[in-house]
Amino acid sequence: MDFVTLGMFIIDEIHYQPPRKPDLDVMGGAGLYAALGARLFRPPPSASGIGWVIHEGHDFPLHIKSTIDTWKTSCEFIQTPERETTRARNTYGSPGFRDFEYLNEKINLDENSLTPTQLTSKTYHLICSAHRCRNIINGILTRRKTAVEIETDPEIKHLLTQAPVFIWEPVPASCKPSELGDCLGVLPLVDVFSPNLEELSGFLGTKFDLNQPAGWAALRQKCDELVQHILSPRSPTAVIRLGEKGCYVAQPGQQHFRLPAYYTPEARDSGMDSRLDEKRESADHVVDPTGGGNAFLGGFAVGLQHSEPSSMREAAAYGSVAASFMIEQIGAPTLGLSPSGRETWNGVSVESRLEEYNERVAGI
Repeated sequence: MDFVTLGMFIIDEIHYQPPRKPDLDVMGGAGLYAALGARLFRPPPSASGIGWVIHEGHDFPLHIKSTIDTWKTSCEFIQTPERETTRARNTYGSPGFRDFEYLNEKINLDENSLTPTQLTSKTYHLICSAHRCRNIINGILTRRKTAVEIETDPEIKHLLTQAPVFIWEPVPASCKPSELGDCLGVLPLVDVFSPNLEELSGFLGTKFDLNQPAGWAALRQKCDELVQHILSPRSPTAVIRLGEKGCYVAQPGQQHFRLPAYYTPEARDSGMDSRLDEKRESADHVVDPTGGGNAFLGGFAVGLQHSEPSSMREAAAYGSVAASFMIEQIGAPTLGLSPSGRETWNGVSVESRLEEYNERVAGI
C-alpha cells in the first residue's frame, strides 16, 4: 500500500445565491480529495495502492459508489445501516463568502478504521487536531508492531517494520494560539506538517500579507523558527499551502523554496522571485477551490515516493498538479480514456500536465 488517508468522506449539498439552484449529492470531504490527489498518478493496477475509508450509511447514493468503483482504489466501505452517510451543507454568498456546516453527526476515522492491508501503507495522511494526531500515530505504530509479531508472510512482515511517512494537515478549528504548544509537541512524530496559510496564522496569532515583500519575509522567518524549534532526528518539513499563491516549503537544513500554483491570478508583485510571476497561468479554469489543498497532499505523497532520493521539490510539483484537477469543477474530476487508451482526468493527461508544469517552473 502506497498511500492511505484518514480524512473523511462527506456528501455535500452546495447552495448558491438565487436564482442558481443548489447542487445535491456532491462527493466531498478531505478523504475523497486526498485519495484522488494520489490516485491521479496511480492508474491501474497501481491504483489499488491508494487506500481510504468511507462510512456508508443507508442513504449512500448508488451512482456515487459506482463512480468510486471505477477508480480501482482500495476504498474500504464500513457499513453503517443504522444511520445516514455523513452530510454537510456548503453555502456560497458574496465573493469570498463561504459557510460550512455538518447536517448530521460525523464519524471520525482513526487507526482502528484501517484494514490489515492499509496498515502496511508507506504513507499516511492525517487531518485532525494535534491531540488526535499524536493518538492516531501511536495507534498505527502499535497496531503495526502487534501485527509483525503474528505475521507469517515475510514480505508483509517487512512492510510492517518499515517506518511510515506521516503527513499531518491540522483541522482549522484547532489552529489557534492556545493550541500551539500541542502542535509543537507533536511535530517530532510527523514527517510533513502542512497547514494552509490561514491555519498557520491561527497557530501563531500572526497575519501574513503575501501581497507585500514584508509578508514573505515574515513567513520565511516563522518557518525558520518552526523547523529549528524541533530538535529531533525526525524534524518535519513544513509545507505551507498558499492556495492561488502556490506553496512554500521549509525543510530542515535545506534552502526554503516556493512553487506557484498551476492556476494562478494575473502576475503581480509577489515580493518573491520575479520568475514566478513571469510564468503564471490564468485562473480562468478555476471553478471551486474546495479540496485543492487536500489533493495537493495526496499528490505530494506520491511525488515523494516517486523521486529517489526523496525530493520535496518534485513532491511539491506533483501536489500542485493534483490540486489543479480538483478545482476545475464542483466535486470530483472525471476519469476518462484517450483514443490511445491512456487515462485522462477532465480530458487531460496527468503526465502531460505534470511535464508542462515542470517546464514552467524549471530553474526557479
